Amino acid sequence: MRIPRISLSATLAAVTCASTFALGQTYKSHIENPIVRYQMSARLDPATKTVKGHYTLVWRNHTDESIPDLYFHLYLNAFKNVDSTFMREGIVSRRREVLREWRTTPEKDKWGWVDVDKIQIVGGADLTPAKSFVHPDDDNAADQSVMRVALPQPIPPQGTIELALDFTSKLPRGLARTGYVDDYFFVVQWFPKIGVYESAAEQAHHYGQTTPPPQGGWNCHQFHANTEFFADYGVYDVELTVPSNFVVGATGFLRNKRENANQTTTYNFYQEDVHDFAWTASPHFVKLTRTFIAANEVKPDEIFAWAKILNLSTDQVALRDVSVTLLVQPDHQNLAERYFRSTFYALKYYGLWYGQYPYDTLTVVDPARHSNSGGMEYPTLFTGGTYFWPGERSFSPEGVTVHEFGHQFWYALVGNNEFEDAWLDEGLNTYSTGKVLETAYGSSCGYEYVLGIPIQAVPWLYVRVPSFPFAGVNNIPLGAYFSCVEYPERTERRYGYLEHAKDDELVRKGWQYLTGASYAVNSYGRTALTLRTLESYLGLETMARVMRTFHQRWRYRHPTPQDFFATVNEVSGQNLDWFFQQFFYSSNLVDYTVADITTAALEGKVGIYDEGGKKAPYLEESASEAFEKSKDKRYRSTVVVRRLGEAIAPVDVVIRFENGETVREMWDGKYRWIKYVYERPSKVLSAEVDPARKLALDSNFTNNSRTREPDNRAAAKWYVRWIFWLENLFFAASFFS
Repeated sequence: MRIPRISLSATLAAVTCASTFALGQTYKSHIENPIVRYQMSARLDPATKTVKGHYTLVWRNHTDESIPDLYFHLYLNAFKNVDSTFMREGIVSRRREVLREWRTTPEKDKWGWVDVDKIQIVGGADLTPAKSFVHPDDDNAADQSVMRVALPQPIPPQGTIELALDFTSKLPRGLARTGYVDDYFFVVQWFPKIGVYESAAEQAHHYGQTTPPPQGGWNCHQFHANTEFFADYGVYDVELTVPSNFVVGATGFLRNKRENANQTTTYNFYQEDVHDFAWTASPHFVKLTRTFIAANEVKPDEIFAWAKILNLSTDQVALRDVSVTLLVQPDHQNLAERYFRSTFYALKYYGLWYGQYPYDTLTVVDPARHSNSGGMEYPTLFTGGTYFWPGERSFSPEGVTVHEFGHQFWYALVGNNEFEDAWLDEGLNTYSTGKVLETAYGSSCGYEYVLGIPIQAVPWLYVRVPSFPFAGVNNIPLGAYFSCVEYPERTERRYGYLEHAKDDELVRKGWQYLTGASYAVNSYGRTALTLRTLESYLGLETMARVMRTFHQRWRYRHPTPQDFFATVNEVSGQNLDWFFQQFFYSSNLVDYTVADITTAALEGKVGIYDEGGKKAPYLEESASEAFEKSKDKRYRSTVVVRRLGEAIAPVDVVIRFENGETVREMWDGKYRWIKYVYERPSKVLSAEVDPARKLALDSNFTNNSRTREPDNRAAAKWYVRWIFWLENLFFAASFFS
């Protein structure tokens, strides 16, 4: 049977027609011939928590291979029963606590699934009998999150196929950033989505193989507890029908809407050059819209400065206006300004550094309580999250807003495979988030919450407390600092890194990490610390050019780790393979320390010497007396620096002398130790390894420096802190007496 093909001229005509219909929009497609085109209609039934949908999909074979089948993601089937791979893995994943709570709720309709009711070739064969469930990642025959459809004949090289598909999606009670709670619906990963076909050459590049396999294949992984998503860029033209009292937000821009006779409204959203479509609906949203006006938010001297750093023209660095819609919960309207301000900061700094946000619209969703949908990203739409009463100097909602917006760049625009290389978006974005928050806000304060009231205090769960002297429960002292304790964002969750750095190598498929904690540490914080370390070696300006080049080169494409490493080497003009091997492909820890400092007086001759054929004695007392009387005293000082960790990196060593002199050394850090010996008229006072903290990955900064004589100031400092804790304990006790 002949598979219908769509001509290039017809394809371009369809794109032109669709773009012309988008009146008032300025976005111009960057993809000449996209791989996927969805034209979809869907209807939400709030009573049954279901979405009935239909779409036609035009899928293009971009390779020179014949393709005998199609693979689809059925993500919602992860929530169908306890035997799905997602549920089985969830008990040890980063979602385990949420999953346990979710499973203990008494609701009978909390489970979710998606059924493919019918699939056929447009004008051709019914493929419904040819569908089956497959599990390419494990031997779990019960998992139904990937569907294979055998074709009556292969799709030829550079050919297309047009499919018509009917589906029913039952939304789960809010879990893993999808589903419902009451009449709030966050509808994501909700439709059967075609996977990504990789040619043999693409697979060889992706996995670093020198010889390509005989045939490419579908990159269509099961839905795992510790993975997110991967799809090709394309066009989404979607009609959503919901009750008329619901407020709707979605990927893309609203082309039109119509009121129906049955008290429903149909919205038509459209967007090109995206790889997913998400939407939300609730009758309780308060909808606010503002425009990010680039001329007001970015000063000309900022554009000029970054153009100079990036070696670009000011036109290339200039930003564009964006319409920003906030869908906020009624009890969070007091935080609308903070949502908008942090979003505008993110649009500004991500745009200046990596390139302007290209789309016309951006939707920020303030999620409903207990929906488990906070802090998640989709093209042109993301969820934030906050409290009714956040602290004035806490990053709530700022932190999650900046981070989730950042995924418009590292995920939405640079579309790496989140199943296999989560660090390439989460890690790059965590690094970027920290820099935006530092630039825009500085440091945040630590807060504790009592009955929902923020108290400016140290959240001791995140602070390492010395073991002695100590009075408290676990690592929480009895009493806390009732004052602002600043947390600079460049810490990038160091506490998690130290606890789990040895669990896994950084580069690993998402579901293959030892635990959910290891996945989170390696994909987020450890990558950010590694990039901070790389930035220290390359310098701020070179690192800025690296990140900009990588982002611009791989917009609307699927980069691999090798592509990032190659960009670093190219832009920096250095071969940094040693760095990548050390810090991306091993679990070795960095730990350099100043191990010892000794100083001895050069007193002259002491002992027996051969002079003129005779043995001449020199008394130690005489030499010491002579040394004390001498005006030209000299000392031999020795400084020993050691590498305690397995990871190797060049480090700076600074040695300071009593007379104020400073000596700077550079050690390649390869052997286990190095000894520096100085003969000078002044004693060594102190030594410090990596004084500029270039090695953000160092596992123990406290041993980086040493003084020749013991310094009791640190002990005195801790003494004062313990006394302060004790005072706070008595203060708290008196409050309740």
